[in-house]
Amino acid sequence: MVSVSARERILIVRLSSLGDVIQTLALPAAIRRSFPQAKIGWAIDAALMSAIEGHPDIDYIHACPRDRWRIPTRLPQAIRGLRGFCEDIRAAGYDAAIDAQGLLISAMIPCLAGIKRRIGFDHRRELSHLFYTERYVSRREYFASGAAHSAHMLALAHAFGCDVGGCEPALPRAPAHARESIAARLDRVVERAPLVVVAPGTQWPSKQWPLEHWRALLEMILTRTAANLVMVGSAADAALAAQIIAHAGEARARVVNLAGKTTLPELYAVIERASMVIGPDSAPLHAAGAARCPHLVGIYGPTPPCRTGPRGSPDMQLLSAHPALHCQPCRRARCRYGSNQCLREVTPAAVFAAVEQALG
Repeated sequence: MVSVSARERILIVRLSSLGDVIQTLALPAAIRRSFPQAKIGWAIDAALMSAIEGHPDIDYIHACPRDRWRIPTRLPQAIRGLRGFCEDIRAAGYDAAIDAQGLLISAMIPCLAGIKRRIGFDHRRELSHLFYTERYVSRREYFASGAAHSAHMLALAHAFGCDVGGCEPALPRAPAHARESIAARLDRVVERAPLVVVAPGTQWPSKQWPLEHWRALLEMILTRTAANLVMVGSAADAALAAQIIAHAGEARARVVNLAGKTTLPELYAVIERASMVIGPDSAPLHAAGAARCPHLVGIYGPTPPCRTGPRGSPDMQLLSAHPALHCQPCRRARCRYGSNQCLREVTPAAVFAAVEQALG
């Protein structure tokens, strides 16, 4: 381990996805605490820039236009785009880089930008290790079910000379315009009741809790508690959210459906107001942890909660099938049996019991 000088410029590379970006927010905090005078930059997909804008420990953001490079018939344009992006980073004069993503493109960026010290994982995915000057966290350690992924990234910062003890991801505060927008859209729900945020969507079909389970859970919350509900998610989750609340009856007056209707800063503003967030292994659950939401209830199936669970909240109940199925954790985007049985084993009654306990 070689330490850095107090005034060095340090680049973090984490291009995507949103949930992983949020987990990586522990890194700038660790670097800033150990090297208060350092300048910290972050290379991130342009579409996710707003996820880290306004973070007090990030000095520069480099928006990567990676979506323009993904069409094979445009390989020359992709190469020129990658080179141009790396030249912009080179101009910033970074002394060192931490690749918290650990894939081919993320590993190439610091190398092509001419950054001399390049720290990354030793799991050797997509030959990423070939582009680092220092490698830490073996493949076995990286994929161990009992080790948190955020701890892997902090291990890179520790190798960099940072004190990482007690470091957790910290969400940037939502800007005023986002908070004002959300306040206006939530003005019809009763302020004195707990606000429960429900984030049902996920990119992996294997992580999807059954529709009938979501409907049953909503009915339990609306009939047995005084809580008001807010549905959140991306545009791709809007149809699912509408299906979930379609059978809520008169109690729908206590449900605000914002799925597909918020920017990332507005999602952060919703979470800042929440007493509880409920969801599968997904970005909103990680955002709630990083925002120190008082209570989280996570519904887990193909991914191990000890490894991919959120961080930061004082009360987190991460539920999975008990006893675990023989195929868990499969870490597959699609269930090999086509049943999502591991998630069906997590019943609405079990989730509601966690909700009821948290709301007290």
